[in-house]
Amino acid sequence: MEKAPGLSSDDVPPYSENLSYTSPTSLPQNLASVRIARIYSLLETHIKPHLLDTTLAGLSCSTLVLIPSNVPSLTSSLVNDSKDGLGQQASFPGEKIAGFTDAGNVTLIRLHGQENSFDFWRQLPVIKDLERALQAQLNRENDNSVVEESVLPAVPELKGWFKKKATSAPQQRTENVKASGSSKVKADVELRDVSLRTENAMGLYETKTGKAIVIKVDFNV
Repeated sequence: MEKAPGLSSDDVPPYSENLSYTSPTSLPQNLASVRIARIYSLLETHIKPHLLDTTLAGLSCSTLVLIPSNVPSLTSSLVNDSKDGLGQQASFPGEKIAGFTDAGNVTLIRLHGQENSFDFWRQLPVIKDLERALQAQLNRENDNSVVEESVLPAVPELKGWFKKKATSAPQQRTENVKASGSSKVKADVELRDVSLRTENAMGLYETKTGKAIVIKVDFNV
């Protein structure tokens, strides 16, 4: 049988070279790795610095509102030109969060980048993982114990025939004592509707509503 013109057996790559194979088990692992990386990036970049500022201000409760990068209803025309040194997009003059009873201690941060998209943070398992990771970090840092050593008084020296009994040396007793203020910290994380009141160029207010990550932390629990 004649071979097709212009085609030889040497020109055909082996089947194994054409097959791009990905182990099915690696896909869930990749997904888990991406989730963990993004969650801990959010914790280190935005959440923990905010909570540090809160405690340094002497406040025991705090609410943090994180707006994902692509929530159209909460996107401001100023967003693209307003980023701070951390790469986060903060609130703008004339922009206020509505609907919070403790509005005086509510901080708004606008996130950016594909890793902070609404499609990612809208997933309930991701929100739950973020809450668990935050709760674990807060309580791990807060649950340090102080070790105290107390010295018991020496047994008085005995006289007479009791001298043949050795005088007891001072006894040391080690106790684990919880540090003051080491009660559990409560953290709640949810994806919910938030409303922003913005002032336009004419000085008129308008209200925009959209989904955001709301984090409430209470150090008094």
